[in-house]
Amino acid sequence: MKHNILTTTFIALGLIPTGVMAAAEINETMLVTADRTQQEQFLALSATKVIDKADIEAIQPHNVTDLLDQVAGISVVNQGGGGQQSSLFMRGTNNGHTLVLVDGVRVGSATLGSTSFGAMSADQIERIEIVKGPRAALWGSDAIGGVIQIFTKKLQQGEGSVSVGLGSNGLWKAAGSVGFGNEEHNLTVNLSTEESDGFSAKTDSENPYETDDDGYDRLSLGMVGQSVLTEEVSLHLASRWEQGGSEYDASSTLYANEQEYENYLLRLAGQYQNGDIFSELSVAASQDQGETFGNDIPKSDSDEIKTKRNQLSWIGQYSFTDQISAAAGFDWYDEEISTTKDKVSWLPGFQTWAEDERTVKAFYLQTRQQYASVLLELAVRHDDVERLDSETTYNASVGYQLNEDLLVSLNHSTGFKAPSFNDLYWPGSGNADLKPETIKSYELLIRNQFDSGNVQLSFFDSKVDNLIAWAPNKTGAWQPSNINEADIRGVELTLERSIGETTHELALAYVDATDSKKQLPLARRPQVTANYTVGYQWQDFTFNGVVSYRDESAERVSKTADILEAYWLVNASVNYQATSNLAIAAKVNNLFDEEYETAKNYVADGTNFVVSATYSF
Repeated sequence: MKHNILTTTFIALGLIPTGVMAAAEINETMLVTADRTQQEQFLALSATKVIDKADIEAIQPHNVTDLLDQVAGISVVNQGGGGQQSSLFMRGTNNGHTLVLVDGVRVGSATLGSTSFGAMSADQIERIEIVKGPRAALWGSDAIGGVIQIFTKKLQQGEGSVSVGLGSNGLWKAAGSVGFGNEEHNLTVNLSTEESDGFSAKTDSENPYETDDDGYDRLSLGMVGQSVLTEEVSLHLASRWEQGGSEYDASSTLYANEQEYENYLLRLAGQYQNGDIFSELSVAASQDQGETFGNDIPKSDSDEIKTKRNQLSWIGQYSFTDQISAAAGFDWYDEEISTTKDKVSWLPGFQTWAEDERTVKAFYLQTRQQYASVLLELAVRHDDVERLDSETTYNASVGYQLNEDLLVSLNHSTGFKAPSFNDLYWPGSGNADLKPETIKSYELLIRNQFDSGNVQLSFFDSKVDNLIAWAPNKTGAWQPSNINEADIRGVELTLERSIGETTHELALAYVDATDSKKQLPLARRPQVTANYTVGYQWQDFTFNGVVSYRDESAERVSKTADILEAYWLVNASVNYQATSNLAIAAKVNNLFDEEYETAKNYVADGTNFVVSATYSF
């Protein structure tokens, strides 16, 4: 299979026209995540992927991870159905090594050091931008494997939609969006709710605690808007509130079996644009809160852990010419955690973390330059993380345009991830001497766009140091330590093309992620992943199919580790535009009822379906 993916890569490249196309025929997609300022996606010197409205409508996602799992180089591990724990591995790096932003706001738990995708509703998403590889030189901590930014729906005044859906496992959901205002002042309100009885995912025969279905519910309200004050000055608002809960399977060491969460974010930004000058100042606040209870633990004694994060950012850019620009900026954010764990009887003696707050201050510089067919990018950033060593990261890229539609680039970048509060300060086992995890990465990128599609091929080689893992200290007690290293190499191919009435997308990845010391594969990371998506338009019907393959992977880093078997999946969907306002959609997941696991003893759902109707105005 390793040879097959490389063979397919070169065959695909041979099918791609490389002649210069008329500029009017190319659909230029703009990015803001790659460099924190707007740029054409084709000219970005790192591997990127944009999931737009058309992609979302075609995939009909149940969860956010349904969208991300289709991207080359991303693997998702699910420990149950909707609302359950999910882990995301980008380019072989760890869960938590990907920075997640929602409408420009850093989200996630500072105690766990990762983001819960199960709390996010896919119904409110308009667009997702993904930048692969380390981007710490612009975004700071966590951006080791890459950056994912989720944008919520924005509508014009008078536009709106209402949708309802039903599905397997007692699923029902509803969502609505409406736009208010005028051209200068507008606001979009998004509301969605969802509930399901779930299914029983746990398959451990030695677990006597749970055999029942694990249901979930979630409710989300969001608002995005802008106000144009003058030709140069505008204000931008983004807010989101999420509340929900889910059941999960208890064990002999984790007795609770229910969890609830309440998250929010609020961001206000002011922008100034005057000719060659752009400036933005933003303030934001967010919360990530979860609590567990059940199995004789009353909700009044729930195990609650909360992260509150306040953020302040500024970026300024000046374009000296159409080919040369420079930017500078600073980030400040404060993370504060709290808990009610001392009330929990099944964790006797728990007090609190040794430290419950830290501040991060950072500044960065960046320049983009173009000389004829040569493109240059350079960025450097210094982060001062309270009570940790400061980190200086950089990104250096050079690209060459062979013609208007064919780009080759070389990229070298570094990144880091600050240890989580649990790693540093968990009572009885935290290690305050931990250092940040770091990465050095190299990438060769080839990108070609043409009138009927585009292709992106990237080769990458990364070295991750100071990886945190549990190990005995000098006294024999186990605690998190900087003892591991990883070597990660791979190749990714994304090919999109329209042929007649059909659309095709092929996403292939080969990722060799290895523990450097043990020379064993990293846990739960398949070497080969493949997704093929095909769409067909016939009159008022749109048909879509997705065929996915995941290679086998090890459950843990060990010669005796259980092996998670390779598997194939087929999903199929149809959308019928009944009238200009009414659309009816249906989707079947796991069409051939494949039995598989992405985590040991957590079987995935079998064949399941969802039908929905959407009225737009």
